[in-house]
Amino acid sequence: MITIIFLVLLVLYLGKILLFRTGAQRATITTDCGGEPEVTVIVAARNEEGNIARCLESLSKLDYPDEKFEILVIDDESTDRTSEIIADYEKSVPPLHALKTRGVVHGLRGKANAVSQVIERSRGEIIFTTDADCVVPRNWIRETLRSYTPGTGCVCGFTVLHTTGFFSGMQSLDWTYLLTIASAGVGWGYPLSAVGNNMSFRRKAYDDVGGYAGVGFSVTEDFVLFKAIGYKTKWKVRYPVSKETLVWSEPCQNVKELYQQKKRWGKGGVDIHPLGFAIMSVGFLMNAAILVAPLLSIPLCYWVLGIAGKCVGDAFLLHFPLKRFGQLHLFKYFPMYELYYLMYVTVLPFLVLFGGRVVWKERKL
Repeated sequence: MITIIFLVLLVLYLGKILLFRTGAQRATITTDCGGEPEVTVIVAARNEEGNIARCLESLSKLDYPDEKFEILVIDDESTDRTSEIIADYEKSVPPLHALKTRGVVHGLRGKANAVSQVIERSRGEIIFTTDADCVVPRNWIRETLRSYTPGTGCVCGFTVLHTTGFFSGMQSLDWTYLLTIASAGVGWGYPLSAVGNNMSFRRKAYDDVGGYAGVGFSVTEDFVLFKAIGYKTKWKVRYPVSKETLVWSEPCQNVKELYQQKKRWGKGGVDIHPLGFAIMSVGFLMNAAILVAPLLSIPLCYWVLGIAGKCVGDAFLLHFPLKRFGQLHLFKYFPMYELYYLMYVTVLPFLVLFGGRVVWKERKL
């Protein structure tokens, strides 16, 4: 009976993978809406002196008319040289304006507080957000705007991590895997998740949900806003697997940073759509079953079949975005990623339940 349950879980897992792959393909249907609306690009930075210059350099090279966009960079009480670096770029990049947080507004904390304050001082019809440790492509704005039909309220894009070895390589594969699932959810009409370092939304859609003040505080403010626009308004959301809008970011540098990131994502995702919860449950059960199979007298051949089937399924899902991004070489980190994925998917629910408060940029949220 236990062996049958194990095999049923494997079938469900592979079925889920097939849905993800086809959903991501559906989400990537090409549009070309064009136009040049007024745009605001927002970066909230806290203690980013090692990264912010690369981010601002990429923003300074964006291909968009200066008179039709602004770059608003807000320093969120940094204690390093972040503010000075922003001020230096403000002098040489006309669309760029440096701001500072003004206490706490609307009961918000962390990044949501900073971004909310910037939006109140912005003028763009379409608002783009990225992070201070990210580098955006020159055509980021124009290529993203191609997805904005009159009924589109939010468009998200993919992020890949700079890779220098196994630790960063497995993180990059993990980001690609998770964002492909997010794209697939949109492809099937069920927005599941989003990351704010490559996100844009229509101001009207933001106002329709009451902004960050209306959706309430969350440790994953981007996901909550994305979900509110997708489920509580008439606006459509899009999540194409597009190389042209691909943003590059920095990986966690050590296990402690990675632990905090996963805990923050896990706690922020507890309010996910029931379909997303069901999907996560299948993933948790399959990975947990592989870990405990040797203790449950499951025949070795079926255990090996389960491991092989899961690896083939995961590789099948990753192949679609990695091929589009020209990043198939990241598959050399796939064995390490599979071990990492196996462990953290099993442990993550317990981190959410018993891991304590989230720490973000030296702040407890």
